Amino acid sequence: MENRRAAAVKLVLAGLAVVAFYLAARIAAPAPWSYDEYYHLGVARELRSHFPLRSFPWTPFSILSDHYADKEPLFHLLLMPFAGLPIEQAGLAGAALGQLFSTAAFAAVLWRLRVRRAWAYVLGLAALGSMFAMRFDMCRPHLLLMGFSVLMLGLLIVEARGAVLLAAAALFGLAHAGGWIAIVYAAAWALAGLLAGPAGREPGARRFLWRPIAWIAAGWTLGQLVHPNFPQNLKLLALQTLVVPFEASPAGNAALRSQIGEELSAPGIAILAEQWTVFLAPALVLAVLLREPRLRTRATVTCAAVAIGFLLIGSLFLRRLIELGAPLGILALAVLAWEREKQGPQACGRLLGGWGPWIAAFALAIGSLWTSITVRSYGFGQVSAPQEMARWLGEHGQRGARVFTAQWADSAPLFYSAPQLQSLVALDPTFFYARDPARFREYVDLVQGRRTDETTAADAVRRHFAARYVTLWRNPVFESFARQLVAAPRVAEVYRDPYYLVLDLSPPGR
Repeated sequence: MENRRAAAVKLVLAGLAVVAFYLAARIAAPAPWSYDEYYHLGVARELRSHFPLRSFPWTPFSILSDHYADKEPLFHLLLMPFAGLPIEQAGLAGAALGQLFSTAAFAAVLWRLRVRRAWAYVLGLAALGSMFAMRFDMCRPHLLLMGFSVLMLGLLIVEARGAVLLAAAALFGLAHAGGWIAIVYAAAWALAGLLAGPAGREPGARRFLWRPIAWIAAGWTLGQLVHPNFPQNLKLLALQTLVVPFEASPAGNAALRSQIGEELSAPGIAILAEQWTVFLAPALVLAVLLREPRLRTRATVTCAAVAIGFLLIGSLFLRRLIELGAPLGILALAVLAWEREKQGPQACGRLLGGWGPWIAAFALAIGSLWTSITVRSYGFGQVSAPQEMARWLGEHGQRGARVFTAQWADSAPLFYSAPQLQSLVALDPTFFYARDPARFREYVDLVQGRRTDETTAADAVRRHFAARYVTLWRNPVFESFARQLVAAPRVAEVYRDPYYLVLDLSPPGR
């Protein structure tokens, strides 16, 4: 076993190298990488003066308007020290914070397991493709979801005490709305012994381990009970966990499905093929476990099942799960190597013969280069289309006026840059649909250029949404709606840039 001090230094340097690798892309492209960054940084800024938020008057058509619940209170608390900075700096700081946590959690698990050459597996995080890189460079709570997922699996593997599992699960539930998934990890751990090979069948290995499930479920429940927005957080959690994925499916509401982002859809073949580096480690783990029954222990089976499960579901249904399965695939490979080391060379032959280190180095180099090139090709952070439009409305929008956002997500940059205004719905269109399905359908018909009455589009926006301003992303999907508005009387174009138009439906003197 390599010297622990030298191993620690290598591990720290590898972790810093990974963070620097991803931050380099963010520094080179400092504009917000997603609409959601405006929302999260805006909430953190509001919490500096109003903690906790009990309502969200900025979006009166959302179910969160009167009874607000924060899905990620811990994440927003961590962002509060940076929320007063310019958005470019605040977004960079938030992304760096999440990257450091996720990378540190990964390294800590490998350190605790005494994985040989742990630094090499940490470096593998730099080779996980464009979808992972895109998310890893965003100031969003998904970074905490990744880090806590690795941490919870590590705690299960080292058989941490119940109190530790409880505390970690409570924090996980407060850090991300998907924190309940720790219970799924515990269930996978409890069942994995049934698939164990000869080396995993020591006395008691095939038992159903219910205690970790109980501790983690209790911890997650405790976190929700101490949530600053209890009990509204439970209602929001049910909506986010059950309703949103269903409505994004072919069985859901067609109007809502047309507005839900691509994160909840299956990736196309071209995008999936671009993520080829993500599948290397899980494929190798699966091949070895099928070939070497002695390596099928509770730890290896759990990590492999979770990683492969996320990648399969992400590839076929919900693309956002690919970004979660990606680092867990590297973790599964590290745990497999740890198990081989424990059993010794007599247990099974050398993996990939003597070419293993050379193949790994080549894959790491090519994968990192591929990840860097592909994520930059998407142009994230070069410009944020709604940024200047939102700033203009922040400077010129009449206090208390309402904005009709043809692209519903414009509400987030308006919340951040023009907080004196109201808009439609922030974060997710499902929150609009859940409050008033009929009005939401009318909204979708309007922005898609369809109307069932004889009123002009402008009159419909005035009458049914009481809006003065309309923001129009200059995208062909809104072209019909834009033509209808511009042709209507008493409508003035007050702002234009290469990405957006702003129309005033009640201009002075008209």
